Amino acid sequence: MCCRTSIFPLDREIAATILYIGRFKPTYFAPSDQRIAQTWERLIPEEGVTVIASLAPDSLELTLTPAVSVYAHHFGKRIAAGVYFEIAAKYAEKVGGEIIQRSNVTGCKIEGSDGSLKLASYPSQPMMWERICPGFRAVILNEGGAD
Repeated sequence: MCCRTSIFPLDREIAATILYIGRFKPTYFAPSDQRIAQTWERLIPEEGVTVIASLAPDSLELTLTPAVSVYAHHFGKRIAAGVYFEIAAKYAEKVGGEIIQRSNVTGCKIEGSDGSLKLASYPSQPMMWERICPGFRAVILNEGGAD
């Protein structure tokens, strides 16, 4: 699966605000907290993809559905990838946080690693497109004939 991105630390109110501004819709409220949704979604209809955000105990978690399970699945998800990484960057910037992207897709996972990429650590290391996984880097930066 490519990719799951975690942004640490979690500030539930800032996360909810960033997601709301980013046109995400709340989809699940935990019974213990009806004030702030635990999961949010933003449908990207032109690509048939949904960006999902979940408030985990210590991080904001971002995923895509349908999941990218092989390298070729990255292509055709340019808008979804842009939303996904921009939300991560905006949130991390607000909380002074760190963005970690995880992947187990061949072509995105660095040989000999656990599949984790440190994309940013605010304020000293802002996010740059060149640090994201090779599949989405090709899509975002239009490398290798991506659309």
